[in-house]
Amino acid sequence: MYCKVLKILYIFAVTNNCSIDIAMKKTVSAAIGSTNFVIDEDAYSRLDSYLAAFRAHLTPSPDNGEVISDLENRIAELLSAQTRGEGRAVNIEMIEDVIGRIGMPDGSAFTGTASSTGSATGAPEEIPVHKFYRDVDHRSIGGVCSGIAAYFNLDVTLVRVLFVVLFLCASSGFWIYVVLWIIAPKAITPTEKCELRGWPPTYENLSKFTVSR
Repeated sequence: MYCKVLKILYIFAVTNNCSIDIAMKKTVSAAIGSTNFVIDEDAYSRLDSYLAAFRAHLTPSPDNGEVISDLENRIAELLSAQTRGEGRAVNIEMIEDVIGRIGMPDGSAFTGTASSTGSATGAPEEIPVHKFYRDVDHRSIGGVCSGIAAYFNLDVTLVRVLFVVLFLCASSGFWIYVVLWIIAPKAITPTEKCELRGWPPTYENLSKFTVSR
């Protein structure tokens, strides 16, 4: 994640005694994942502290770079949903909400110094996405059987035996397999592998996977 100072906003407020207070609010342009955002300076500082704490909590691994990349992509996805493509600047409340949804690598809440405008523990619980993918990490052919097993939390051997029985009885197993192979995407990223299993994309879960090739 990188940033640069974008502009300084001058905020004018008229007080009860008719005097005018002038406040300056600095914003920065930051690239999170592959998306550019305009972020209030205090929100950027909060996010930067969170990312630094997240990195410090990761167990040393060659895959940590992929975990951080997927983390930034997830943050960008949540912020994009909040700004709704309207060009709104990301504020501290949005950052606190994102931090609360994602948490730390062990699933705990971020315990950094909370701002006066929000708390990471107050974010609503996110309903995990449950979506079918082909599980290419455990495939024998195309990852269809292993994907079904992961989706329904079944033993993959049982699913493969079922397809063989269907194929021997009426060849329907073959065509079902081919159709699912064609229409189902591969689970490539850690987020997609969590969605396959119906797990929330916390980084305790995301760190269990790597990006498939």
